[in-house]
Amino acid sequence: MTQPLAASRISQRRQAALADGGADYSAKRADLIRVAAIVFREKGYATATLNDIAALFGTDRASLYYYVASKEELFQECIQNILNANVATAVLIADLPVSPREKLTKLIEVMISSQVEHFPYMYVYIQEDMRQVVSQDAEWATRMVEQTHRLERFFIDAILEGVADGSFRAGLSATLTANGLFGMLLWTHRWFVPGRKYSAQDLTSTFTTLFFDGLAK
Repeated sequence: MTQPLAASRISQRRQAALADGGADYSAKRADLIRVAAIVFREKGYATATLNDIAALFGTDRASLYYYVASKEELFQECIQNILNANVATAVLIADLPVSPREKLTKLIEVMISSQVEHFPYMYVYIQEDMRQVVSQDAEWATRMVEQTHRLERFFIDAILEGVADGSFRAGLSATLTANGLFGMLLWTHRWFVPGRKYSAQDLTSTFTTLFFDGLAK
């Protein structure tokens, strides 16, 4: 059996298993994605290899191809569903009949809760240089960047609402303010590990206090 033929058969088996959606297969694939996220976080996307992932997963590299086609697919699977869910939640928050401050607080909670609940998936995305994966799948990377910008837009809009109704300080760039808040939230990937010293609520309480005390009139 030639290598291309063997690869083709593995690909066919993978596609059939994905289409079937069996519980055992789906659970095993989800566990593989979890293990890959750990390896990506520890080694970085560029340095990590399928051999590294297979070793932590407790199998050989060849067996991984029954679940995914490549390292790039593992990275993408780690991220896209979570980011899409965050945007969908932000859409719901934007439509709530609450104050701009409440909207921003809820958006902050979404960001922190997502990072904690899906640790280390979102941290993998945050810490990676997206230029390293654009060449592998430009369409996917473009979609993820667009989704990230959509999420940022909800923060900016909430800030503008607060300025418009007089509850937030005028004269500051809403974009710069939102970027500063994003920076504060996302930098947690350098030091925060769920289950250790601080909880998600600790982060939310501290960050909202710092942010709103600086923004209030």
